[in-house]
Amino acid sequence: MKIILIFLSFLTIDCSDKDIIADQETEKKTLEKLSMEIKNMADESVCSDKYICDFIGFGSKPCGGNWEYLVYSNSIDVNGFLKKVKLYNELEKQYNTKYGIASDCMMAMPPDSTTCEDGKCKAVYN
Repeated sequence: MKIILIFLSFLTIDCSDKDIIADQETEKKTLEKLSMEIKNMADESVCSDKYICDFIGFGSKPCGGNWEYLVYSNSIDVNGFLKKVKLYNELEKQYNTKYGIASDCMMAMPPDSTTCEDGKCKAVYN
C-alpha cells in the first residue's frame, strides 16, 4: 500500500510540474503575441509636421527597468498603444516574478530625443 501511495505522489508531482511548464509556455506565447501587436503599432506610426514622435519604455527586466524603448508617433491610437504597453510591462513583470526569470542587470538607456526621418520616427542618442 505504501508503494502505491508513493507512486501516486510522484505521479501527482510530475503532473503538476507539467502543468506549470504548460502554463509558463502559454503565458510566454501570450506575451510574445502582445509584444508583436505593440511593435507593429509603433512600426506603423508615421511622422510629419502633423504627427509628433515620442518614445516609451517597453518590457520589464527582472532586475528592473525596461528592455528597450519604442519610438512612435501620434498618428496611431496613442491611448490604446500606451494601455497595451502598460499591460505588457505589468504582465511581463508578473511573469518574471512567478517563474523566477533572470537577466543581466544592464539598464537600457532612453533616447535623448526623437526625430522624424523619411516619415518614420527614430530614436536619437547623444
